[in-house]
Amino acid sequence: MKKQRKSRGLGMTFIIVCLVLSGCGAGTQEVALGSAEEYVQAAKTALVGQDSFTANFDATIAMNNAGRGSMTTKGTVTFVKEPLYMKVDTDMGFDNGSQRYILYLQKGEAEKNKDGVNQYMNYDGQWTEMTLQKTDAMNSVQIYNAAENMETLLAAAENCTMQENGGKAVISADIPAEKLYDVEAAGDVPVTFVLDKKTGAPISYEIDLAQALEKVTNNVLSELSSDNESSGITVQTYRISSELTQLGNVKAGEIPDEVKSSAINYEREISMLESDE
Repeated sequence: MKKQRKSRGLGMTFIIVCLVLSGCGAGTQEVALGSAEEYVQAAKTALVGQDSFTANFDATIAMNNAGRGSMTTKGTVTFVKEPLYMKVDTDMGFDNGSQRYILYLQKGEAEKNKDGVNQYMNYDGQWTEMTLQKTDAMNSVQIYNAAENMETLLAAAENCTMQENGGKAVISADIPAEKLYDVEAAGDVPVTFVLDKKTGAPISYEIDLAQALEKVTNNVLSELSSDNESSGITVQTYRISSELTQLGNVKAGEIPDEVKSSAINYEREISMLESDE
């Protein structure tokens, strides 16, 4: 994972903020599975080529960074690959309140951006609109691409062990941190996958990134420090979990007309200002 996998594997869009991700399966058949490795392979196979999903997303981060406390993100994701449609609806909780965040992505409309993606985002009650190239648009929401992220984690998992719990196969594994971050010697990242006991279909996962994030962040702070002295941070919690509620056969929704009509397009506003000069 040295190229896009570094930025896309877990979608670490910001190195100190929050974030990812997921699993549940549909349309799989009962098969004879025994070892943890066989279950991991069955889950990867179920995810290959899937072009749509819905998922629940849950992330918690807490660190002693300049007096900042904890932050939680809970929400839902709907994704359809072709034609592109994505909706992310989350509540972000802070020590002193909460904020709802809604985002839509949709294949560009012919009269606007037929070769790109229209993005509508609501933060703090205001809708905004942007036009992006598809690659940039998908990179910006990679942390919410649950099926692809889970496939990446399954492929990177090592030292897998399994136990049965309520008709589910619970797989515990480690992932070398250098497979997720552009850093060496940051230790292993523990991850737990929950899979269907009969079919191996992916249901959910949880990954604990606290130790790895602390190591990576303090390395960066140390490199940026002009006097080679940095107090660093302590990451008490950085946990991401997600559950795939449907895998495949998801229908795209519609972006409400009121969203499109009320959205501020800053690109257009700037262009108009420049043309008036």
